[in-house]
Amino acid sequence: MNDPDDIEARIAARLKTRREELGLTLDMLAERSGVSRAMISRVERRESSPTAALLGRLCAGLETTLSSLMAGIEDIRRTRFVAAAEQPFWRDPATGFERRAVTPGGTASAVEIVQGMLPPGARIDYPALDPSGYDQHILGQEGRLRFHLGAEVFDIGPGDCLYTMLDQPHGFRNDAKQPARYLVIIRKLRP
Repeated sequence: MNDPDDIEARIAARLKTRREELGLTLDMLAERSGVSRAMISRVERRESSPTAALLGRLCAGLETTLSSLMAGIEDIRRTRFVAAAEQPFWRDPATGFERRAVTPGGTASAVEIVQGMLPPGARIDYPALDPSGYDQHILGQEGRLRFHLGAEVFDIGPGDCLYTMLDQPHGFRNDAKQPARYLVIIRKLRP
């Protein structure tokens, strides 16, 4: 399995790199994301471990998705097979949410597959994204996952599949007493 400290260092570096690519100061990103300048600075310097919700807000301010950010930190190799033990794995320190990037890097595919596990009682909310950027399918594997998109709520069980754009505030919630496991298949609609 991947070293969590190494993943967090690469997340911090990727956030800073993306901010600089967009020509944003810490203050500008703070205004765009609703995350304080001090917190952004602490995350970039690895003085604070970001939560999934915080990363979601930063990604919205950086005009990207959490999946794209995570894809940018993964080892890019010219391989098309990645064993489960080698797939980049991250755990949210606040909620216990677990994220595994299933899709092999280096393929230049517009599709990314992420395996998620949301513990009982956990909730993660994300801001709306540019509707021309991404769409996704959510496929339930185990337990029950509640997904909200704006005012709509969808209960996703094993085998259930939801297709959605990400153009409204959205999030995942697990109201059950067992973990919810699911796949998210994300497609970039533009380069």
